[in-house]
Amino acid sequence: MTVLAAISTGRAFLIGVGVGILVLVGVGALLTGARRPKTPPELDIPKGMQPGPADPDLENRLLVRHYMWGLVLVVILAIWVPVYWLNEPTQNKIDSQTALAQSILRGHLTTLPGTQLNPLGFNCQRCHGPNLHGGQNVFNGNVVPVPNLQTVCGGAKYGHPLIKSLQDVVATISEGRSGTDMPSWSVRFAGAMDDQQINDLVNYILSIQKVPPKDNVCLKS
Repeated sequence: MTVLAAISTGRAFLIGVGVGILVLVGVGALLTGARRPKTPPELDIPKGMQPGPADPDLENRLLVRHYMWGLVLVVILAIWVPVYWLNEPTQNKIDSQTALAQSILRGHLTTLPGTQLNPLGFNCQRCHGPNLHGGQNVFNGNVVPVPNLQTVCGGAKYGHPLIKSLQDVVATISEGRSGTDMPSWSVRFAGAMDDQQINDLVNYILSIQKVPPKDNVCLKS
């Protein structure tokens, strides 16, 4: 009987402990539920099916980006334009000097014999000599002197009485000189040179002048 009583007492104790635990769990659940904030019911929509940003939101971000790039470009132009403008006179001078140097070179090639390597050549030096310093030519069966073009801008003082200005030099090359062995070279008359070629030739002649500036009639015209 003593053993049976002990077993009964143990069972009663275990049952009491279990009931106590259940009571504590229930009370804790009630307290937790009371403290949970109440939220309004929402639809459980997957993220892939939820509506995207509104058009104004998307457009505003794009507009801000364009405004920023526009501001950057305006700043760049505000710096670049004045710098370019300030450098323009120097650049124009360099361009003019380069164009003149190229024209003089083409004019020099014009005075040389025409070859496969020099298609610009008209062989002016055949009569006027190397570097156009003067020479001789046969005209109407006679050997005649050919003017020294290195002093042509000296006018009458240097043996060129018909040259009174730069225009006379251009006209002589273009039209030739009747009654002499100087032919016309311009396509406007009876020659084969265009205006650019004649201009190049004149620039070369001006570059080889050995006439002092005070006597140079080509500079005074």
